[in-house]
Parts: sequence; structure tokens; C-alpha cells
Amino acid sequence: MFAGRRAEIDFLEHYYGEEGSQLLVLYGIRGIGKTEILKEFVKDRTSSYYAAKSCSEAEQIYEWSAELQDVAQDNSTVTALSGYSDILNKIFPASNDKKILIIDEFQYIVKSSESFFAELAAFVDGRRLSRPVFIVLLSSAAGWIENSMVDIIGTSAAYIDGFMKVKEMSFPNMLEIFPKYSREDAVKNYMVLGGIPGLWQSFDAGVDFRENVIRNILCRESRLYWEMSAYLSGELRETAVYSTLLVNIARGFCRLNDIYGITGFSRAKISVYLKNLMELDLIEKVYSGVYHITNPYVKFYFRFLFPNKSLLEMLSPEEFYDLKISRDFDRFANEDYSRICRQVFADELGDAYEVSQWRGRDGVIDIVAVDAESKRAAGKCIFYRKADIGDYRQLLADAKSAGIVVDRAVLYSERGFSDELADLSRNGSVELKSIYNMEKGKLGG
Repeated sequence: MFAGRRAEIDFLEHYYGEEGSQLLVLYGIRGIGKTEILKEFVKDRTSSYYAAKSCSEAEQIYEWSAELQDVAQDNSTVTALSGYSDILNKIFPASNDKKILIIDEFQYIVKSSESFFAELAAFVDGRRLSRPVFIVLLSSAAGWIENSMVDIIGTSAAYIDGFMKVKEMSFPNMLEIFPKYSREDAVKNYMVLGGIPGLWQSFDAGVDFRENVIRNILCRESRLYWEMSAYLSGELRETAVYSTLLVNIARGFCRLNDIYGITGFSRAKISVYLKNLMELDLIEKVYSGVYHITNPYVKFYFRFLFPNKSLLEMLSPEEFYDLKISRDFDRFANEDYSRICRQVFADELGDAYEVSQWRGRDGVIDIVAVDAESKRAAGKCIFYRKADIGDYRQLLADAKSAGIVVDRAVLYSERGFSDELADLSRNGSVELKSIYNMEKGKLGG
């Protein structure tokens, strides 16, 4: 099985198995694995792939024509086809075999051509009953897909048969894809890079977490050093405003009133910009007026790199890591640790339980799991210190406040457990778990 992407493969297989032609949109942030999903899907199938460029319509048509000529091993002078309809007819000759076309970053074509999507829709519609085609449009511009695309392409949007957003992969899935990391390094990688395979590919399993951050994030020559500024400028206008909001949320100013007080922006302006960040899956509203950064690399960048740019320029990467990151990383990572623990616990329980987090105004329960018979498990996750009896009592108190009857209590920690907790564990009152010490293939214990 293609690790962690069964739902996406099934989505494509479902539509491919239908009669006639189909037009699909698959989107998600850069590096999430869209192209790899399509590579897996088109194995042993006839397909054509084009990576659109950010350029004029005339240049786009020339580039695509040149690539088709290369595929045909035609070494003569490139002759640009007259338009997108000609390109589509060249890719899909008269045949009853269902050929696949993948257009990557198709938003670049739409933004430079008023006619492209209408031509594409007409072409697909003309092949609905005979000579079927299967076209998949890929995009990393998630915000544009969700908020602007339909307005731009108008009635042609009705010809799209299906949309699917490719989401971040879970920690257990990342362990399957990158099995060579120690459990400790894998946990820390996920805290910084999240479930984005494209970011993990910049790391090296042959060195530890500290060395990977030094080499592949803090060095100016590394891709990840520039990743965040390139991403924000590519997705958003007025990056100065967005950076101001993100760095202050990363500092802990998560309430709307706090953000208003420290930035001086109007509440109306802040609300609009926060909405845009939520649409990009960079932040979430935890409850009314409270926001958290959801993308781990965004949080890491704005917690450590952005506010310390001068030190980053003046110190060596090693000095910067030891001075700014090593000292504060454990507390920074505690929230992402609870997210990893939820995913690991959900993987252990399987589909029988629904696993989530409970947040109230006065407390948080890191893990809440409920099965079909309403049996409940509740858990607390502590990354930066040893768990003690107070954590167990706080878990039960928070559960009582939330109206949750706990049938199974769980504590996760990577710094060990107190003797009192060990005694409670022996009599079955609480389960004590560590991800660092779990056996390979057994994520829950």
C-alpha cells in the first residue's frame, strides 16, 4: 500500500473507473505529496504530465508544445501549437483508451489565460461519451482553489467532477515512509516539519535532529532557510502584515484582544487577515477569539528564526542552535507532542474509536477517545518534564469539568514517570506510555 495515501488513491480510482471522461482537482500545500500520489496512480497506465510555469499565455503554449515535441523525440525546431485546444487534441488522439493528463500547478495557466478553462471544459465535455479522457489538475495554491478559482473560471467550474484536498500525513504514516530515524529524532522532526514529506526530504536520516536543523534549516545555503518567506510571498500579499500576526501568535499572543493591543491593527483588519491564514491551514480558531498556529514549520520559523534574524546572521548555525533553540525547544514542542500522541493513540485503537482533543476555557484534555458504546479514554501528554501524580489528578479534574466519565486514563511522557504513577499503573488505574521507547511497529505502547 502507498503509505498513508489510500484515501487519495481510492478517490482517483473511483473516478477513473467511471464511464466517460472526468476532470478532477487535487490540491494541497507545497511538498505535501500530490505529485507522488499521481505517480503511484499512473503506474502501468498511459499518461502525460505537464508542470505549468508562471509565465505569459504565449510562453506557456510554447513551453508545453516544446515538451510534447521532446516526448515525441522530434528534434526539429519547436513549432508552438495554436492554443490549448490544439495541445489537448495532440495529447489525446482519437482512441477509446482512457489516457491520463496531469497538469501540475494549473493555476499558473488560469491566471494568465482567460480562455484556458473554458477550452478545457469544452474538450472534456466533448469526450464524455466517446474517446474518454481523465484529466487531473494539481495545485499548491490551496487558498486560491478554495476562495478564488470558481469566481475566476465561472460556469466552467460545473465541469469539474471532483475536488480533493491532500492533507498533512500523520506521525505513524511518516514513520512508515522514513523508517531510518530513531523514535526521538522522528518525534522532533515531526514537531518542526509536520506531516509534509517534501520537507522531510530535506533532512538526512544519517545525522541526529540537532545536526539536521543546523545543516538544513539554519544554513543560508539550505532550501528550508528560505522556504517560509518564499511560501508566504507566493500565497499572500502584504506579507509584512501576515508576518506580524504570525510572529506574535508564535510568541503566545493568541487572543484577538492581545493581537490588537500589540500590533495596533484594527480588529476588522486582523479578523480578515486571520481568516486568510485559516484558509491556508496555517492557523486555527481554537474557540472564540483565540488562535493557534497549526503548521509546525510556520510555528518553528516564527518562534525561532524570524524574531532572531540578526543573531542568525551574526552567529554560526551551531552557536544559534545552542543559544536559541536548544534552550527553549522542549516547551515550544509540548503542544505538538500532544498532537503526535493523539495520532499514535488513534493508530493503536484503530477505527473503533474517534480520537480528538477537548478544550475548555479553563483546561485542555490532550486525548479524548470515544467508541461506539460510549466508552471513553482520556489522556494527558507531557514532553518537557517527568509526569507526576499531579498530572493524573489534573486529567481527572479536567475530565470531570468536561463531563467525561473516564474508563481508561493514559499519560504520555518522554522524561519518565514518578513512583506514585508507577504504582497506579501497576494496579490498572492509569496507562503510562512513551513514544521514544515504543517498539517498532507498535506505536501505542
